[in-house]
Amino acid sequence: MEFTTGLWLWIGVAGMTAGSLPTGYRLVTTDEHRELNAVLFGVTGIAAVAYLLMALGYGTIAVGSQSVEIVRYVDWLLTTPLMVLYLGLLSRPGRRVLRRLVAVDVVVVLAGIAATAVAGLLQYVFFGVGTIAYLVLVQLLVQTLPERATFSTPREESSFTTLRNLTVIVWTLYPVVWLLAPTGVGLLLPETQVLVFTYLDIVSKVGFVAVAIRGMTALSDARSDMSVTAD
Repeated sequence: MEFTTGLWLWIGVAGMTAGSLPTGYRLVTTDEHRELNAVLFGVTGIAAVAYLLMALGYGTIAVGSQSVEIVRYVDWLLTTPLMVLYLGLLSRPGRRVLRRLVAVDVVVVLAGIAATAVAGLLQYVFFGVGTIAYLVLVQLLVQTLPERATFSTPREESSFTTLRNLTVIVWTLYPVVWLLAPTGVGLLLPETQVLVFTYLDIVSKVGFVAVAIRGMTALSDARSDMSVTAD
């Protein structure tokens, strides 16, 4: 079997679709934690559609001399705020902190789009902006969110910590891949870039959903109100 870019994208379609089934089933069969299940379904469901479009050849646009995987970035622009939102719903830090989290996350992705769409020194300026924004996001996730969190039980806190750590560790690898790939210094082949991004997407999104569903048993015993309180 020849491992091509198309094959990795179809593996992404299969992985994200499989990752959507548990939360889709929960949305149809139960009203318990419906809000959380809807957020999780959005994470893998949107990614599944994005991978399908890319596998069918609709993922890239030309911006001047640069090629931008616009569908992949739109996927990240929609799904990463949902993952941040989920962490906020678990920890309930207040709306102000949650708005900051989502806003900084959007800046990270937009800076990535800009860095991919331009060439030369400006490319690394936008990469630097995205890196700084990402460090702010990590600070919010690792320090601010736990400080402002209101957990009902240790099991809730443990579930949040596992999801938070998974997110930070895997997301930190994305800018490294971007820098080594043809979008950066070009040490990776395009096929390798797609392979690694597909792997990271499946681990970060499907893994996130799997850990979140497992952690819902702790929430079921504790409370059903997952609303984010005002500051």
